[in-house]
Amino acid sequence: MTSSTRAAPPPTTQTPVAWARRRLFNSWYNSLLTLVLGVVAGYLAYRTILFVAVNGRWSPVRVNLTLFMTGTFPRDEQWRLVAQIYLMAAAIGVAWGAITASAADRAADSGIAANRASAPDLLRRYWSLLLLIAVILGFTRTVWPIVFALTALAGGLGLRSATHRLPRALRQASWYFAAALGIASFQVLTGTGGISWWWASALFSLAAFQFASAKDYARFLGSVMVWPVSGGKRLVTTKHLARFKMASQILAVVAAVVVGRVLYWLIGDTTSVGWDKWSGFHLTLVASFAAIILAFPIGMLLAMGRRSSLPAVRLISVSYIEFFRGVPLITLLFTGDLFIGFFLDTDTPLSAITRAIIMLTIFTSAYVAEIVRGGLQAVPKGQIEAGQAVGLATPSIMRLIVLPQALRAVIPAMVGQFISLFKDSSLLSIISIVEFLEVRSLVHNQEAFRGFGIAETLAFVAFGYWAITYAMSKESERLERQLGVGER
Repeated sequence: MTSSTRAAPPPTTQTPVAWARRRLFNSWYNSLLTLVLGVVAGYLAYRTILFVAVNGRWSPVRVNLTLFMTGTFPRDEQWRLVAQIYLMAAAIGVAWGAITASAADRAADSGIAANRASAPDLLRRYWSLLLLIAVILGFTRTVWPIVFALTALAGGLGLRSATHRLPRALRQASWYFAAALGIASFQVLTGTGGISWWWASALFSLAAFQFASAKDYARFLGSVMVWPVSGGKRLVTTKHLARFKMASQILAVVAAVVVGRVLYWLIGDTTSVGWDKWSGFHLTLVASFAAIILAFPIGMLLAMGRRSSLPAVRLISVSYIEFFRGVPLITLLFTGDLFIGFFLDTDTPLSAITRAIIMLTIFTSAYVAEIVRGGLQAVPKGQIEAGQAVGLATPSIMRLIVLPQALRAVIPAMVGQFISLFKDSSLLSIISIVEFLEVRSLVHNQEAFRGFGIAETLAFVAFGYWAITYAMSKESERLERQLGVGER
């Protein structure tokens, strides 16, 4: 029997003592190193527990917890934040249920057993976020924040379970429902006169367009319109079907816009709490994830533009990428705060937060473009030639063949850039935006906490940043394992 055909030895189980002896005490210098590092780790753990549970002066955090979470947001409008979190939890629950159900459907179609995440799996994935919520709730002085957090969490998980059980035919509608809930969560704060109204109009139009694109709907509409003309003698041909499909799409989009405008007139042009009054941890989360969502598609377009065969497109993409990668983020934030109003001829100037999000998006999209370009270069040229051989158009080759492989290869670098963006949001304080870290200045400017609990408030803010970034990192690792990054 050759070595290539020799059967693998059966797996063996090890006791903890045997594992430690083989991994930690297999030689005298490894044993010494283990003992030294064990003593250092034990001392650090002891000092940490002593600081957190005994010596820490946490009254600045406990008294100013609302200030840390929402900053200078008007206190009489706090109910809007509560409503937003409920709506956002519902949107995440619906979208999460749709994602897991779609994955289960794909597994069933492929004949593969679907592995639905259990409660321990979810706990291992999101324990840092749950610990952050527990720490925040531990500083509260009433029971209502705990009730609020538990009901929002239960509502999101309940909608996830309900969406997972929906029939496949209704699955697509759940995406639009989740998007509508997400838009509504921001309209609670910004009102119908804000930018979220245009997002709602776009969502209505997209849903109407997709509904009108269904073959059954177009065939039904074609039968209704052709039957009276032909006396019921002529069937709907493929040519008729294509024409009625296009007509139904146009009519559906126009109808969605008209309905949206009617709703807008009925609701009225209302505004609630402007961007300039958002601050604290709430602002850090909104600004960071808004910039991430906007920078990702822009970065992909720039990466494809840099590899374009059109000289003008390639020149514009290269100039954008190289310029904004070579300028410090602080410079861009100052530029956006001071000069961006000169380039926009509007009666109402953009808020400081909007300008900051624009600069964060511009800065991050340049880095995302280079990350995606590295993934595009890793795709073999033969993949593109194979797509051309079967008659696929260039956009289809890019969408179906090249981008899935390229994005799969750059997941670690992409998530690393997004984590960096989330931490860089602390730089917004230099343009007088009160984000999560800047709240400490407001706390320690108070007479009661001047020079008191400085290390404790810094530790609390650092823990908040760590909990979010650690969860992003663990989700990246899970996605890498599922897609087999670096294995095949």
